[in-house]
Amino acid sequence: MLELRNYHSVIPATVFFATLLLAGCNTLPACVQDDCNCGDFTYQEEAQVVLDAFEGDPHRLDQDGNGRACESLPRQPNRAPIAADDPLPYGNPSDASPSDLSDLLIEKDQYTLAYSCDRGIAHWVAWRLNTDWFGPAERNDDFRADPDLPEGCPVVTPSDYRGSGFDRGHLAPSADRTRSQADNSATFLMTNMIPQAPENNREVWRELEEYTRDLVFEGHELYIIAGGSGTQGKLAGKVTIPRYTWKIILILDDDNPTVTEDTPIIAVWMPNDDSVDDTDWQDYLVSVDKIEKETGFDFFSVLAKPLQRAIESQVY
Repeated sequence: MLELRNYHSVIPATVFFATLLLAGCNTLPACVQDDCNCGDFTYQEEAQVVLDAFEGDPHRLDQDGNGRACESLPRQPNRAPIAADDPLPYGNPSDASPSDLSDLLIEKDQYTLAYSCDRGIAHWVAWRLNTDWFGPAERNDDFRADPDLPEGCPVVTPSDYRGSGFDRGHLAPSADRTRSQADNSATFLMTNMIPQAPENNREVWRELEEYTRDLVFEGHELYIIAGGSGTQGKLAGKVTIPRYTWKIILILDDDNPTVTEDTPIIAVWMPNDDSVDDTDWQDYLVSVDKIEKETGFDFFSVLAKPLQRAIESQVY
């Protein structure tokens, strides 16, 4: 007999279903009375409800024993935005402000950025990444100007990159925001782009993006900050070509996202040119201290100084 989980006891499933019928409740799908399989569900969350309801996984929905049911199924679209009391939980790296055109703080549902109207690119973009952000949305490819820029800030358009030899390179990646088409579309705003050498954008940068998503599926929650630094000319007289690209990835446990002295952190500092061709992202590992020295930013200012020193000095 199947036994159903209860906060206080384990009760026979037949008793539970009788209770459901009396209450007019259809919380669990009909297949639980026989034998559910992953093909009975449209979304992963539906299967997870059944896995969580029964002791011992009698329907064999947890295929690798990690507590997650039917992971090959898509996540539900159009879910409520992830609750986040503070979009910058570890501090504002450059003290960006909504009124400072040289360091303009812009908060979106999908990420937060500090934009330089003078440089035509963001100083940095910050976002959180966990499995809640993944879903069935396809890549939008709708590159466009950001309507949130205030008066007095030159508007960068996709055509400003045309014929330059540089990619419109994402800081917050498209593939990190597939929960809905709206989420994915937000990553194609030009304020989320920097001119990237193809060898950087399509090789080492892309490989690091893929590695971070692998970390999420292994049970981690990530806090990521990325940007470009230095200058090697401008596109259309208004879009700075950064000499380097950099990224910082704080790796937390999904079930206990607390920063300790042992919390791993990835930091990379990559030349934004063809010298990175046929190299690996691991070749560009540095400490957070190195990126702070080069950029002048303070990335984890809300943490206690001893904890800052511990995580910012390590090299992954």
